[in-house]
Amino acid sequence: MKSIVDQWRSELSVTDRPDEYEVKGLLAQLELQVPRGIRLAPGVTGIVPDFQGPFAAKVCSADIMHKTDLKGVHLNLGPGNLAAALGALNSAFPEASILVEEMVAFEGPEMIAGGLIDPGFGPAVMVGAGGILTEIAQDVAFRLAPLNEAEARRMLMELKIYPVFEGFRGLRLDPTPLARLMVTVSRLVDTLGPHFDQLDLNPIVWSRAGWTILDAKLMLHKMI
Repeated sequence: MKSIVDQWRSELSVTDRPDEYEVKGLLAQLELQVPRGIRLAPGVTGIVPDFQGPFAAKVCSADIMHKTDLKGVHLNLGPGNLAAALGALNSAFPEASILVEEMVAFEGPEMIAGGLIDPGFGPAVMVGAGGILTEIAQDVAFRLAPLNEAEARRMLMELKIYPVFEGFRGLRLDPTPLARLMVTVSRLVDTLGPHFDQLDLNPIVWSRAGWTILDAKLMLHKMI
């Protein structure tokens, strides 16, 4: 993993300031599932993606953390209104790139996973109820990084929403690949070492392709 991460860091547009497109590119290299997408330079509107809609269009900048709050996300776009959405985003964020992705159909609740630096213990990983439930439910579990798959499964079993992985109301969510995703996250946190600050993958959803990461933020320390 270290060679992949080092090469990825060397190719960032801005040193140690990855945007969402670049973070998802790293996740894809680590064999995690992300939506198909393209990054457009500021001001570009006349584009037809080479993948099927409906589309999501988002402002794509390492300097903008809360895209939805700033009306920087447009969802369920067809070919006819994609250009209008891009125009609106370029008007609101004239110096930022735009990320256009395929919308992903999913079932069940949204999940969150990520990493952080605990002041007392060091690098840690977390998993829990994601999406709008992140702040409302506060249903999360934490472990130090790195961790193995068995420990990741135990983290999931600690969650209040764990019954969704046991067929609750006919849901068919598979916890095993989610546990493996968490192991990969923990290894990434460990590999980044002193460069690492925070990682947020939210939401992560269960789709036809498996657990898919719809939004991703990675913050790194600039090393002097």
